[in-house]
Amino acid sequence: MKNHFLFVFIFSAFVLNVFSQGDVPLPPPIEVVEGTRDIEPTFPGGQEALMRFIQENITYPQEAIEEDIQGKVYVQFYVEKDGKVSDVKILKGLGCPSIEKEAIRVVSIMPNWIPGTTDTALLERTVMNLPISFVLEGDDFDDDDGKAKYQAHWAGFDYGYTTLRNVDAITGKAFGTNFSSVPYWNINPSTSSAFSLNFLEYKLPIFKQYLGITTGLGLGITSLGFRDNYSIIHSKDTIYAEISSAGKFRNNTLTSYTISLPLLIEFTSKAKSKKSIYFSTGVIGSYRFSSFTYQSGKNDQGDRYRNYIYSRFNMQNLLLDATIRAGWDAFGLFASYSLTPLFQKQAAMALYPLKFGISMNIDY
Repeated sequence: MKNHFLFVFIFSAFVLNVFSQGDVPLPPPIEVVEGTRDIEPTFPGGQEALMRFIQENITYPQEAIEEDIQGKVYVQFYVEKDGKVSDVKILKGLGCPSIEKEAIRVVSIMPNWIPGTTDTALLERTVMNLPISFVLEGDDFDDDDGKAKYQAHWAGFDYGYTTLRNVDAITGKAFGTNFSSVPYWNINPSTSSAFSLNFLEYKLPIFKQYLGITTGLGLGITSLGFRDNYSIIHSKDTIYAEISSAGKFRNNTLTSYTISLPLLIEFTSKAKSKKSIYFSTGVIGSYRFSSFTYQSGKNDQGDRYRNYIYSRFNMQNLLLDATIRAGWDAFGLFASYSLTPLFQKQAAMALYPLKFGISMNIDY
C-alpha cells in the first residue's frame, strides 16, 4: 500500500480561549498536494471545513504561551477503509509535551474522513501527514523550516557613563584609579558619556530560544569630559594636557565615533524580546573612524567661543571590549570594559575606558 501525504500549511496560530487567552485568527491553508491515487482521502466538506474544524477545536496550551514556544508540529495518522482516524502520533514535534498532546487530541476527535479509492475499490487504509503551526499572535514565523525566528537583545540603544581606569603602578593590577601623576586623566563622570545606536542584530540559536550567539552592528559615541581647565596637547607620538589660560571652559570633551560588532553568548527565557528575561556576555569589537576635541566658554573679554579640533590624537583605531548585558523585556543594564588601551603604546599611560548604563531593546 503506497503512502499518501496531505500537506496543509497554516501560517498563523490556532488559538482559542485558553485560561483567559484571546482568539487568534486562522488564515486559510494552501491547496492540498495530491498523491498518485485517483482519489485522495478528504475531510468531509473539504479543505475549508478542515480549517474550520481545527480553528474551532484547537487551543494553545498555557504552558507553551508562558514559555513562548512556537513552531510547526507534524501529525501522522491513518484513514481507515471506513473513514475513521486511527493511530495518531507525532511525526516531528517541538519538544513541548503540551503542544504535541494538543495536536494529537484535535486530530483524534476528527469526524470520519471520506476514504481514498482506487479505480476499482476503497483503499484499506491511507497514511496522512498533517503539519499544524502553533504561532502566538503578532509574532514572526519562518515558514521554510517551521521554526520561530529568535530575537536577540542587541538592537536598540545604550546610554551611560564613561570613566577611565589604569594599571596601578605599584601593584600592577588593572582597574587602577590613581591619576596623581597625570591628573588630567581623572575625568569628570558627569560630563563623560557613552551612547550607542544598535541598528542590526542576529541570533544563532544553540539550544532553542534559551541559548544562542548574538551579533549585529552598532554606531557609538563616547565623550570624555575633563575636569578643571585642561587642554589636550598632542604631537606625532604623544598626548597629554595642560591648564589653559583661555578662561573657564563651559564644555571640554574628547569625543570619538565608532562602529561596533558584538559577539555574545546570550541566555534568554523566551524566543521574543517581549516579557523575556535575558543575560548575555562576550566581546564587542569596534573601529574608531573619527575623533575630536570640543571646548566652549567665555574668554577674559567676555566673548563666547567654540573650538573644534579633529585629529587621531594617537588613539587606537581597533578596540575590543568585554561586556555583560542583562534585563527584562525592553529594558536592561550593560557594562563594558576595554581590553585594549585608549591610546597607542608610548603615546600616554595605559588607559582603559569603563562604560556602564541602561539599554533599551527595540525590534526594528
